[in-house]
Amino acid sequence: MIAFLRLIRFQNLLIIAISQFLVRYCLIIPAYLTAYHNTGVFPDYLSKKEFCLLMLATLLVAAAGNIINDVFDVRADEVNKPGKNVIGKLISPAAGRNLFYSLSGIGIVIGFFLASRIGKPVMGFVFIFAAVSLYLYSSSFKRKLLSGNIIISVLCSLSLLVVGLFEPEFYANIIYLLIYASFAFLITLVREIVKDMEDLEGDERIQCKTLPIRFGIKKTKWVCTFILLVTMLLSGYILYHYFFDNSIISFWNLLAIFEIPLLALGYLIVSGSDKKDFHFASTFTKIIAVLGVFSLIPFYYYFLR
Repeated sequence: MIAFLRLIRFQNLLIIAISQFLVRYCLIIPAYLTAYHNTGVFPDYLSKKEFCLLMLATLLVAAAGNIINDVFDVRADEVNKPGKNVIGKLISPAAGRNLFYSLSGIGIVIGFFLASRIGKPVMGFVFIFAAVSLYLYSSSFKRKLLSGNIIISVLCSLSLLVVGLFEPEFYANIIYLLIYASFAFLITLVREIVKDMEDLEGDERIQCKTLPIRFGIKKTKWVCTFILLVTMLLSGYILYHYFFDNSIISFWNLLAIFEIPLLALGYLIVSGSDKKDFHFASTFTKIIAVLGVFSLIPFYYYFLR
């Protein structure tokens, strides 16, 4: 059981589940309550059971993606994560592929069921897109320049956005969710590139064409720095636009809360020189991403409640 939980990256799935829960109850439901107070009519929305099914579909496809990634990474993981890959050790590659097809298939079926329930059957294709993208990422694109990094970043942001996409009555306010999804995209992109620097040795073994392999560590650091700068500028603009004149918390304090961790991450990346340094930077990036989503809680408590 422990090996299976490690295979599907249980801790990452838990983060996805918590993130989707926060999006629903700290952003979407408050928007519906505001509409109710203004119109006297509570918008149609997914029931608790339907929302749990949406989470389940997302987690199944994500778990399947983690499995198929390890299936294709057996050789590279012998260097990058020696002894940690369950595939080839406790589960055969063939069994891993069957798990991918089974979990993805169940997730897709659930997705189409929910899409039909909200009267937008086309939304079911979101899960087909995610499953196919994860397979192509693992089998091909992760070994190519930036394409794999971008795919994972898109799918990470989509894991947040899908909660709003399955709530048609929320479309008028989808911009607020897009802000969080954009942040998730950018910070995940940084983390994926940092992980490429961490896994440089193993990736060279299987002839990947990742950014650090093609252009070297130094230039890759500059790419990460540029993306972080864009993230900081975007965060600063959004905070200025929505919170410069608020009386609850100083804009400058709020700006510091968001920008200082990004500056610290930039320092960790620029000063990093070996696998251990980049692993720490990658972990720190994940912490920033999680805290970014968890910021929904104080924003709900102080501004949306």
